[in-house]
Amino acid sequence: MNSRTMMKVSISLSAVAVLLAAAAQAQDIPDNDGWVTDLGGFLTPQQETTLEQLMESYKRGSGHEIALLTVPSLGGRSLEHYALDVARQWRIGEEGKHNGALLLVTRSERKIRIEVGRGLEGNITDSISGRIIRGLIAPEFKNGRFYEGLLAGIEAMHEAAGGEYGSIPEERKVKSGGGISLVPFLIILFIVFRLIRRGRGGGRGAGPLGWLLLGSMMSGSGRSSGGGFSSGGGGFSGFGGGGGFSGGGASGGW
Repeated sequence: MNSRTMMKVSISLSAVAVLLAAAAQAQDIPDNDGWVTDLGGFLTPQQETTLEQLMESYKRGSGHEIALLTVPSLGGRSLEHYALDVARQWRIGEEGKHNGALLLVTRSERKIRIEVGRGLEGNITDSISGRIIRGLIAPEFKNGRFYEGLLAGIEAMHEAAGGEYGSIPEERKVKSGGGISLVPFLIILFIVFRLIRRGRGGGRGAGPLGWLLLGSMMSGSGRSSGGGFSSGGGGFSGFGGGGGFSGGGASGGW
């Protein structure tokens, strides 16, 4: 094998190694399941829902996107590199604005990282990020108050980034049918009419079976006129496709 062939083989192997490393790195990044991805188990379901609603409200009101990820362990990876990879792969922030940020917490290493997109680096500065971690999140964590620490940190990030909270529509009733059918309605009128006549004539009335049929028809008509409830919003509306992160932010621990 001549030197030129050996060089080509070497280049090919290097390219394969780079691709394999990139694929392995991508597999290490968890999929998000909303504004809050609590793989580290810091929150109860109710606490996670409360944070989700707060963060969705902030997204709707300000346009900025702040996400939270907790993990059991870094698995030997660098905190800063891992946070940067997650923020980029999740594409947090609006496309072209890069106005997103990530709060990352690791349980095993007891570390905290705020990763800030380029569009918010002037608002959530490195200094402010450090103060949020040291002054708000870490003290609560040391006392085992994880939810309180995360809530305080997220609210401080929202305040630093600027913007208002938006309203989330309440649940609304939606129809699942076309209203009361004409035939059951006529039958109901007929039975009511017979009941009135028998009542006036001193008859026995419709009896238990008649009342049962009447109740069943009325219940059926009610079901045909409307359905269940459909939520008008309030859940995760999705990241905007930004991902412009260059390493701004701060790290700490508890």
